[in-house]
Formats: sequence, C-alpha cells, structure tokens
Amino acid sequence: MVALTPSASELVAAVGAAGMLVGVDDFSTYPPEVAGLPRVGSFLAPNLEAILRLTPDVVITDDIHQDLEATLRDAGIDTLTCDMHALGDVLRGLERIGARLGRADAARAAIDQIEAAVDAAGTRRRDRAPRVLAVIDHEAGGLANLVAAGTGSWLDELLAIVGARNVLAGAGVRYPKISAEEILRAAPDVIIDVTHGAGAADVAATWSDVASVPAVANRRVVILPGPYMMAPSPRIADALADLEAALYPPAPAGPTAR
Repeated sequence: MVALTPSASELVAAVGAAGMLVGVDDFSTYPPEVAGLPRVGSFLAPNLEAILRLTPDVVITDDIHQDLEATLRDAGIDTLTCDMHALGDVLRGLERIGARLGRADAARAAIDQIEAAVDAAGTRRRDRAPRVLAVIDHEAGGLANLVAAGTGSWLDELLAIVGARNVLAGAGVRYPKISAEEILRAAPDVIIDVTHGAGAADVAATWSDVASVPAVANRRVVILPGPYMMAPSPRIADALADLEAALYPPAPAGPTAR
C-alpha cells in the first residue's frame, strides 16, 4: 500500500496497519515507522514511476489525484480516494480504510476516541472566546507570502471546537493570502503559527511589522509545530490539547496570604 498524503499515512496508522505501507509521500513523518520507507513525491506532484516500482496493491489518494488514479487503474493498481479537508473527512477516511483493510473494528475504536475528544473539548466552559489568527505559512523571519486559515479550513474547525473565534471567519476561501495591513485591522488576541520550520526564537523578528497587534504586544504569538495542526489528522485529541493550552493558559497564582 502507498499513501500519497501525510493524512493518509496517519489514517492507516490509526487502524493499526502502518506495517502494510510500502511507500509514502515526501512529507509523511508519522507514525515513526514511515521514516525509512521509499518516498513517492509530494501531495501536488506524486511520482508515478516511483509508485509503480513499489507494485502496491492499493494507493490511497486525495481528491486532486483524479488523473493519477485513472493511470494507476490502467496499470492494474487499485486506488482508494480519501479527500482530507475537515473532521468529517477524517471520520469517513477511517471508515473507508478500515473497511478496505479488514480493520473495521479498529476504525470504529479510533472514531469513538476522536468523537470523545471533540465532545470533551466542546463542552468545557471558558470565560471568553479569544479572537485568533491561525497562520499556516509565511517566509522565514518575516510576513511575506503569508497564508492563513479561513472559513472551512482544518484549523478553523479546530478553533470553533475549543470555543475560539477565527478573525478570518468571513474569508471566502479556506486558505487566504493576507498582508500585514490585514493583520493590523483584524487585531487578533492570539496568533497561532503552524508554519513548517517556525521557531519561538524567531517570533520577535517575524512579527515586528505588526507589533501593535494585541497578540504581538501581549506576547501571545504561539508556535504549534505538530504536523496534525497543518492538515486533517486522526490525532485530533493532540491538536485540541495543543490549542487549548495555547489559548487558555492557567491564570497566574495570586499573592500568598501571610
């Protein structure tokens, strides 16, 4: 079996079938067992020759791979489409992969755990809903080429589950490109940065152009490097826990009475 997206690799792992993978896309890092597997190109540019050399019995694709699916079927290789945009896609993907691999019970258990984590996060009471900008990409050390999470994106859905408000909820696309001026107008309370390679040591330099924004002025720019933040993943319990810790830190202890 070959997985063409990190989400697909994680779905296979979630039903206990990581050992059936013979190849993965260039960016799959979880589970750890995939580290030594052959790479078959990126999500946007899968390498047909590399896939064919592995002679898989099935290739797990996304909805952008329609042309590749037809070519693979012509070569006698089965495909299983699991488009990944939102939580519902994760649940459906688990069901489909569990059924295809004869692991329906494991898929059902994974779905139950996800639903329990979502229910728990959604029912916790919080004093206020922070206004959040969730960033998925920008240039190293600056805000050029900044892409954020808009309406209908994975991060937008996670923010809603934990009771936060996405400042780009009105965006007409899932992942809009925005400018520093738009960040200044949005004035988020918290900025979540999941950009690959972003580090806490670079925060001050990266966000200096919008230093007056409450999130920057109050040091509420939070780097969340987990790959399950970037794209739909069955590790939603980890994603929700990271977001809650970032958005609702414990209040500082008051003075001790003498």
